[in-house]
Amino acid sequence: MYYSKYTFHTNLENDSGLVIANYLTGSMDILDKDEAGVFLQFEKSGDWKNYPGLPELIERGYVFENAGDEKVMFAEKKRDFLAEYENTPVQIIFTPTYVCNLGCQYCYQAEYENQSRSLKPEVIDAFFAHINRKFRFEKVKPYITLFGGEPLLGGNEYKTSLLRFMSRATDFGYEMAIVTNGFELEKYLDDFNENKFKIKEIQVTLDGTREIHDERRPTKSKEGTFAAITGGIEKALKMGFRINLRSIVDKKNMGELYKLAEHALQRGWLEYPPAKFQTTLGRNYELHTCQVGAQLYERSEMWRDFTTEAARRPVLYKYHKPQFHGIRTLMESGQLPDPIFDGCPAGKKEWAFDYKGDIYGCTASVGVEKYRLGNFLTGEVINEEQARQWMTRDVQSIPECAECAESLACGGGCGVLAANSTGNIHSPDCRPVKELIPLGIRHYNIQN
Repeated sequence: MYYSKYTFHTNLENDSGLVIANYLTGSMDILDKDEAGVFLQFEKSGDWKNYPGLPELIERGYVFENAGDEKVMFAEKKRDFLAEYENTPVQIIFTPTYVCNLGCQYCYQAEYENQSRSLKPEVIDAFFAHINRKFRFEKVKPYITLFGGEPLLGGNEYKTSLLRFMSRATDFGYEMAIVTNGFELEKYLDDFNENKFKIKEIQVTLDGTREIHDERRPTKSKEGTFAAITGGIEKALKMGFRINLRSIVDKKNMGELYKLAEHALQRGWLEYPPAKFQTTLGRNYELHTCQVGAQLYERSEMWRDFTTEAARRPVLYKYHKPQFHGIRTLMESGQLPDPIFDGCPAGKKEWAFDYKGDIYGCTASVGVEKYRLGNFLTGEVINEEQARQWMTRDVQSIPECAECAESLACGGGCGVLAANSTGNIHSPDCRPVKELIPLGIRHYNIQN
């Protein structure tokens, strides 16, 4: 008998039992305390021949007849993953400016080079010539995400140049997504409609109701932004655009999140189907720069506090449904999601470009000089070595992931965060899988 290298276990909260899981085979089971004691004894001995539940362990894929059987399954599942990956559209990030019209308490791009300028026609033409050539053989049409800075700035000259860019995207058949703070959104929506732009999604950030949001995300002149942003959200939803409502969460606003959920419920936003409205919670963290005086969460700590708040404020259950590494999928479908062999799309299913012509591997690296790969305006040759590092990064290329039982639950995490920490793209950005699974089981009241 061969105990799968992808089988792992974690304690339920309050040590009330044991969860055993295997994301290669897609199995998860809960053992009570007595069953857990027996299981752990046999695991320690490594001899499963007399284990009373051995047939079930084999059927569920926690134990294989031999290591070769696991290797065969790994190869089959990875082949399926890559086939599905090939049919996933490439996300082309375009940053029209690094300028932002807000003065948030936190900012991921505070130290970026911020130059206010409109998009020149020659930049627009060169960009589309480049991506039409680079991605011409993709099986599925890529889509473009506008990302800043703030892509929806005010000012007639800037707005005219951005609409020119979006018109070109429409001419070439590209869908677009927009990541915006939402302050100027309402002023753009009629133009989007009149020009029949293909808008896939508009992501807008609200960090709470008016008081908390306006404190965290004011304009540079310290004026509130909540009213303008919610007005844009209301209009966008009524016009049929899909809104992804995102909140950046830390210890300062977690306790107030339920008030935003109540506001969304009262405004009728939560009655829209998922195809038109969803919520996202983003953890406030230090990507490239330090946040002095910030009250930041570790991942598991953030979700522990969220589940505690949701137990006290049930509206949060309706407002946001976290994945907890597939526990939500298990709750909804009875099955864990397919294994993740690669959690970093950089240089594969994500590429980033900016108004200066610079090329990067992904959203998290755009604008950071050490991750710059080339330039489509000057014809600068791509940094093939760094590009190869992004393209080949997966759970098999990262030594730590290759030996980690939980690797197929997280796919190695974010390459930029890993490289920022270690200097090595092929290092892991570890996720607290064992800590989050028990939280998800409690949150969704999953029984064995």
